[in-house]
Amino acid sequence: MSIRGKLEALIYAAGGAGIKISKLAELTGLSMAVVRENVVQLAQTTATDDHGVMLYQTGELVWFGTKPDYADVVQQLTDQTESLLTPAMLETLTIVAYQQPITRVQVDEIRGVNSVVSLRNLQSLGLIIVSGQADEPGQPNLYQTTDLFLQAFGLQTLQQLPPLPESEPTPEAEMYREDTDKGDQE
Repeated sequence: MSIRGKLEALIYAAGGAGIKISKLAELTGLSMAVVRENVVQLAQTTATDDHGVMLYQTGELVWFGTKPDYADVVQQLTDQTESLLTPAMLETLTIVAYQQPITRVQVDEIRGVNSVVSLRNLQSLGLIIVSGQADEPGQPNLYQTTDLFLQAFGLQTLQQLPPLPESEPTPEAEMYREDTDKGDQE
């Protein structure tokens, strides 16, 4: 049995949740350095064009996932209507991802509705966690995304989130701008 073969089998068996490099070292009896070196080699091997899956890594967590190029083919296998995330949960998760750490009240203000249920469901799925308390009256919980969030959306870091689109100015903002422009001309 080869070292890479053992690591590949363990990473595959761990499934979508992934496995930490330290756990791979523990299970194989190899040093962390040897495991890291072989994980890098596995990542390079699976990154070639003739593989439909590749090795992903976020910090110490590694897992196999489908290459983005094959998303359309894999989508045929999965039924889109069975999504775990409701539109409300997806909206809440997006707000947390871009504004973290953030309180429930701040999420509510952005969404315009109560987000308690969505936040609780996202926590139960392991996509967000309570990362501390805000230094304000009542010390509300602060929410942030997890490594599982990154993994689920094929990201290695939060910096890979796509930029938010420029928002269109509201009619009120346009009227204010026109009024201030007139004032500048006088």
